[in-house]
Amino acid sequence: MKKMMLWINLIAGAALLVCTVLALFLPFRYGGSVYQDALDAQEGWFLVSSDGEFTSEKVNIHDLEFDNDQNAVVGRELKAEDLAGGDLCFISTNTCFRVYMNDELIYDFYPELPWYSGTTYGNAIHEVNIPYFEGTAVLRMEVTSQGNGMWAGFNRAYFRNSAQYIKDLLGDHFWKAVMSFIVFAIGLLLVILALVFEFRSNQRIEAVSIGVVAMILAVWSNSGTYMMEMFISNLGMVRMLNYMTLVLLPFPGLTLILCVVRNLKSKSAWIVGSLVGVNLITHVVALAAGWADYHDLLLITHGVFILTVILGVGEVVLAIRKKRMVSKDQFIVLFTFSIVVVTGIIDLISFYLSKIRLDVAKFTRVGLLFFIIFLSIHEIGQLIEISRKSSEAEVMNRLAHEDVLTGLENRMAFTEFERGIAMRQDGYCLFIQLDINYLKQVNDGLGHAEGDRMICGAAEVIRDSFGTGGRIFRTGGDEFIAVMEGDDPEEMNARYHEKAKHLKECIRAFNEKEEPKIPLSIAYGMAEYECGSGNPEKAEKLADARMYEHKKKMKEAK
Repeated sequence: MKKMMLWINLIAGAALLVCTVLALFLPFRYGGSVYQDALDAQEGWFLVSSDGEFTSEKVNIHDLEFDNDQNAVVGRELKAEDLAGGDLCFISTNTCFRVYMNDELIYDFYPELPWYSGTTYGNAIHEVNIPYFEGTAVLRMEVTSQGNGMWAGFNRAYFRNSAQYIKDLLGDHFWKAVMSFIVFAIGLLLVILALVFEFRSNQRIEAVSIGVVAMILAVWSNSGTYMMEMFISNLGMVRMLNYMTLVLLPFPGLTLILCVVRNLKSKSAWIVGSLVGVNLITHVVALAAGWADYHDLLLITHGVFILTVILGVGEVVLAIRKKRMVSKDQFIVLFTFSIVVVTGIIDLISFYLSKIRLDVAKFTRVGLLFFIIFLSIHEIGQLIEISRKSSEAEVMNRLAHEDVLTGLENRMAFTEFERGIAMRQDGYCLFIQLDINYLKQVNDGLGHAEGDRMICGAAEVIRDSFGTGGRIFRTGGDEFIAVMEGDDPEEMNARYHEKAKHLKECIRAFNEKEEPKIPLSIAYGMAEYECGSGNPEKAEKLADARMYEHKKKMKEAK
């Protein structure tokens, strides 16, 4: 029955997962909406002359050609029946513009750029509402390039209902965005686990490095999905994130390699760390002063990346020659990370060979997914194993310091406690020695099982009496020590007498409830100890002597 319940739940979970994936990716067709069809807005434009007249030169706004002042003016005619109430939706890159309809300004995009954005904003998604009109209208765009050597223009331009446009844009890039989000989340989880779990420092550094590399690459690879542009209002921050991730990437990347090859003291770390620091300072100063843009400094960033790859390869070769690469785990991490490096180099080459760079992380994204899936499973597995061993060690430590019969702390725990209070510089302790009376008679006359029950009963009443605000140790067969700690000896003595009174009440209640053939009886004695005043054994012996005096009086009274 249990196996059947397990399999039914697994099948239900798997079915839910499959249906969720299908719901995200299967298209849904419908008819009847006037906004359903999209009218292409890339084509159909004409250059507009300086006197405002349309020329005969057709233009695709994806491939705008700007004049010497980096300006261009294009226009087109719109028919109301073709537009069907749609909006002008598109993605602009490195351009500012104004949109006019019948010479009336209907949209203006000239953002004020913060210094950390550089000289341009990157990409922006626009939904230009077209006012209602009948018959024919003239649409005109005045465009200014911010490119400065980078591609500038428009893509994915349609006359379409804006809600449907955003939905389609999300759908087309959904798998990329989800993958980036998953990689970022796994990387963050790995960093948190590495900081929370206790394990060796090199393992912690390796796990943190993998997590940080994953987070950085996830943010960078998201640049081709338009998700950040869609949900983050500050385009300057988006552009900064896209470039600064590349600036920071080399150091955690090399750290990961050094962890794998067991050479964290390598001078390569200082070299790459210094280069990353200099590159970061250069970016901040150049951007703040307006001397250069991210694009102008890309050669430095890519140079640091390539140098890091070379140093990393050198570290791996050196580790193989010196036979430091000996475990399977090392080769697993190295192999998966090398896939990311190779795909990154492919994207880097494509960046310099391609004129239009709409997706600069196409190959890295695939390598990154492979990297994070394999390494996260590997690292999380290691963390779980470390946690298991840590739990086992904790259990073993508890067993070594805990009395099996009563659950109180044992003699070993008390010995460690003694060493600790002897090293303190302030505070006081009251040692209360306690001893069970007549335990030998119970063991001899009623058996050791009954004696064990009496020991457990004594432990319970001592815990109830002295456990709050103190520690209880079982130091022998019938011997216990309770310790009270504080700063005011007079106040502690007052509390001790209250607890001693409570102990008598607990013993009486135990005897009334359990009705043992030989009633429970406990003798006790107390002595004061000033922490750090030498070996506490003298105070313990005094408490022991007073306990025996109390025991003698109890037997005489009987």
